[in-house]
Amino acid sequence: MFKFRRPVGLFLCGGGALGAWQSGVLAELVRQGLHFDALAGFSIGSLNGAAYCYNKTGELGQIWRNMKPSTILELKPRFYNIPLELYQQDSGSLANKVNFFFQNRLSRLTLFSNKPVYEFLNGWLARSGPQFPRNIKFYVISHAVEMKLPYVVRFDGSTQSHNLSFVDSLMASCSIPMIFPPVPVEEHGRRYNLVDGGVIGIATINLSLFEGCRTVIMIGNSRPEDMDFPALGPFGYFERKARRMLALHTQKIYESRVFIKSEPEVYLIKPPTDLGVNLLEFDGVKCGKAYDIGEAEARIFLRNAERTNS
Repeated sequence: MFKFRRPVGLFLCGGGALGAWQSGVLAELVRQGLHFDALAGFSIGSLNGAAYCYNKTGELGQIWRNMKPSTILELKPRFYNIPLELYQQDSGSLANKVNFFFQNRLSRLTLFSNKPVYEFLNGWLARSGPQFPRNIKFYVISHAVEMKLPYVVRFDGSTQSHNLSFVDSLMASCSIPMIFPPVPVEEHGRRYNLVDGGVIGIATINLSLFEGCRTVIMIGNSRPEDMDFPALGPFGYFERKARRMLALHTQKIYESRVFIKSEPEVYLIKPPTDLGVNLLEFDGVKCGKAYDIGEAEARIFLRNAERTNS
């Protein structure tokens, strides 16, 4: 296998159930002997990152194949009066402004409880102890609503942080507006509400966390075609908006590589085809197939890297 220049950073993008594909890529890279010195992720990417820190990537395939909607989604609507603002993608016509106004209000209504996700994380990760088996810096990224900025919690080889528990930081990173409730945090005497910033787009997440790395590997869950994804069904509107924003985020994050002074080689691995699963479609059969596609794509990536650099 081609040896990447160290230190090697890993950035894991969000994408809900599309993260099954990302899990497959990550698990196969690790199985082939690739290791990372720094890691950052948001949304489902933070959960896959936690699996890496705890040396549990080998368990990801079975987790996705056993996935059921009830494992993640428990209907419990609730409204949160927080100053959440979405990124306005449309033109400034009056009709679009009115539509955007109602979108912002609607985004403060969450449909599902976060209890099942907490139970999963506590059962899978929290009992593994505070120390990571791997010596790695792990940055969990969410979005602080009141600050309108990314909120990054660093875990340096263990689950200890100065202001937020490991499980709370993971939950905050996965708290998709309209889907899961925000996670509160106290800092410097102020209270902030943390949500998944991957579908908001107010502030751009970037690769500056990997300053000093010589190689950075990004595993996205989006394709350029997601900019105009033809989603249907009851969550079709959400699916289209979220897919578009995730695709924009992925592209902007990748473009931010030019600002890293250490000038690392940055690789972006993205799905080669439609994965056949929607963001909230936690169906074990479909997620298992997406996982398998990810494994295959990781092998292709490594072969191409070796061929290019031989």
